[in-house]
Amino acid sequence: MPRVDRLHIGIFGRINAGKSTLMNVLTQQETSIVDPTPGTTADIKAAVMELHGIGPVKILDTAGLDEGEDLGAKKRGKTFAAMEQVDLVVLVVDPVQAVRSGQWRVEEEVAAACRRYGRPLVMVCNVRRDHESVLGGMGMTLDQAVGYCKRVLTEPLGTPVLVADLVGDSVLAGVVELLGRGLPSRQKSVELLPFVGGEAPVLLHIPLDRESPGGRLLRPQEMALEYLLRLRVPVGVVRVDLQFARSGNAALVSRERDRFLRYFGTLGGASGVQLVLTDSQAVDIMHAWLPSEVALTTFSVMMMHQTSGGRLDLFAQGSRTLSSLRAGDRVLIAEACNHDRIAEDIGTVQIPRKLEKRFPGIVIDHALGREFPDVDQLKTYRLAIHCGGCMISKQQASARVARLVEAGVPVSNYGMVLAWFQGADALDRVLRPWCQPA
Repeated sequence: MPRVDRLHIGIFGRINAGKSTLMNVLTQQETSIVDPTPGTTADIKAAVMELHGIGPVKILDTAGLDEGEDLGAKKRGKTFAAMEQVDLVVLVVDPVQAVRSGQWRVEEEVAAACRRYGRPLVMVCNVRRDHESVLGGMGMTLDQAVGYCKRVLTEPLGTPVLVADLVGDSVLAGVVELLGRGLPSRQKSVELLPFVGGEAPVLLHIPLDRESPGGRLLRPQEMALEYLLRLRVPVGVVRVDLQFARSGNAALVSRERDRFLRYFGTLGGASGVQLVLTDSQAVDIMHAWLPSEVALTTFSVMMMHQTSGGRLDLFAQGSRTLSSLRAGDRVLIAEACNHDRIAEDIGTVQIPRKLEKRFPGIVIDHALGREFPDVDQLKTYRLAIHCGGCMISKQQASARVARLVEAGVPVSNYGMVLAWFQGADALDRVLRPWCQPA
């Protein structure tokens, strides 16, 4: 099924400021453990839900940013990485805790990171029942303490602030209202295949090799099929056996090609099919077999177009830097999903083999799964090649692209790189559909 486009909301602050309590207020259940023991939240906890008036959201409860020791430093790294991936930052402050400490390192770091990443910020002042008496003993009123907390904000008059006891009754409505005030205006989502429409069929070429999971299609394939059906665009689906198509046995190749072209002809052929959407690893076959006037692109390019917010120009530019690779250059291949890799895996076998053959002496590293190098690590690479990003959110993809841009590293995409190896005309061909007006 297609993923839900969720707003990501991150909760940040010091240890025991009330972050996990706020998480539980929003989810209306004990999603996060609440305990006075410092460091109770050891890792990022996430909850997906629907908030009335806001829509589908993903809420991240993060570890306290003031924990010391080596473990605390690791938690801080993960916490600030999470801030890159959220649409709204919620800073939770305990006024008594802030006044007693006499310093604002954590809050200032959060505010500075919001400026750096361009993230909107709201503040929750978690006022507990005994705070007035405690503050009175310190010679300060509650209003003065809250004002003291607001000083850290870059826009103290414009940043939404909620002063509330998070364990009090009926606090949820106030929290949701605060989030609504802080959320950025929703940008129009990027269409999966913005140039497709009408009654001409689209042909999906799905190879189903040994790495394809049994009992289901891959997410990009499901998403494309669902998207086209909703548009009432006729869809044809076909499988070419890539081993036969590349076998070198003329009879096997001819049989596979003729079988494919017969089916292609039943859909109307070159004059009837508006688009062929193929797996990245089959670009060579589809580019060679299909008439040049037939629009062709890949699932990987489709996904990266949507996930990156329509920034294919950045990836296309990165693809054209492939020809400048030299011995000793480092290339990062990034794949966002986790799976056991067997046979002719695209990211760990096919692309590295082609790169090493074309550019002897280059060094290839991999970033597999949810971890991604920081800016300083990325600066050591000459080029990054990313998968379609179908298993990460648009926020995560945006954060990765932002790091690469900050590091000055060109970035390409699986589908574009495999097309590039077939020649400039093949790369231009898979990009051409995205260049026409929607």
